[in-house]
Amino acid sequence: MKINSTLILLMTTMTVGVLVSLSSNSFMMMWIGLEISMISFVPFMTLKGLIGSESSMKYFIVQSVSSSIFMLGIMIKIMYNMNFELMISISLLIKIGMAPFHSWVLTVIEGLNYFLVFILISTMKIVPLFILSMLNFNLNLVISLSLIIGSVMGLNQISIRKLMGYSSIFNMGFLVSVIKLNSLWIMFFIIYSIMVMIILYIFYKINFNYLNQIMINEFDFKTKTSMWMCLLSMGGMPPLMGFLNKIMIFEYMFIIKNFMILFFMMTSSLMVMFYYTRISLLSLMNFSLMMKWNLNYMNSLSYFFMLSNLMLFMFFLMMKSLT
Repeated sequence: MKINSTLILLMTTMTVGVLVSLSSNSFMMMWIGLEISMISFVPFMTLKGLIGSESSMKYFIVQSVSSSIFMLGIMIKIMYNMNFELMISISLLIKIGMAPFHSWVLTVIEGLNYFLVFILISTMKIVPLFILSMLNFNLNLVISLSLIIGSVMGLNQISIRKLMGYSSIFNMGFLVSVIKLNSLWIMFFIIYSIMVMIILYIFYKINFNYLNQIMINEFDFKTKTSMWMCLLSMGGMPPLMGFLNKIMIFEYMFIIKNFMILFFMMTSSLMVMFYYTRISLLSLMNFSLMMKWNLNYMNSLSYFFMLSNLMLFMFFLMMKSLT
């Protein structure tokens, strides 16, 4: 994606929208910030042509409906002083694409490039998660559904974008389970965003869109090892960075004795580990085949990605021990 003045303006406006919401004390200003960031993101999606325009229209309709529900909840609170948390929680769950409100994510994400995929599954979720952390609504059912759907439905996917979409739904189940603990969910979100950024950058550089492309492409050893480590980190393999995310939440669920959610987390994590390991093994097993259609190299950042998975794990582990 080429950088020009229009993109810089849209990125600036999107950032302003996020900052307005995060720095506001009233739900009305938070809603305004949400709308600013949403309207700034939609033009990005049209840059991919017809497919991107279709995705942008779907995204705009879904976000408009959820924003209307959000505003209706605020009006009920102001006019009738009634409990508005159910409506606002539903609107926010639609915005972040948690189950059972997740279907739009999978149709929208298929029409985006990897840069926009990263914004959709990370940056655009900051404000809804921040507002959700201020509410006192029981989300155990939504968490359980997100863990199950995100893990099971990802098993039969060959599209990398849809796989990342289901992975996002799964990880949102983890994140929302600790949404009341600001330090924990923020740390989880930062680690998750770093991992997603790294793996999407690798997929972008090697032009990797479907799992069957592994069978017709060959990568140099450093690129392959870097991709392997990043995928295992996303799956939660120790001692990589993604493992710290899961072990922190496992520990918290055990402390508060929420064993039902803990059971869903552990079983779904095994399934997610399976589909990330499957990609890694397909890549490594084909390393011995010398004749391929394409040969891909990504030497410059391969070592950085490998080291970052280990060093950032140690850094966040040290931060956790100090808190």
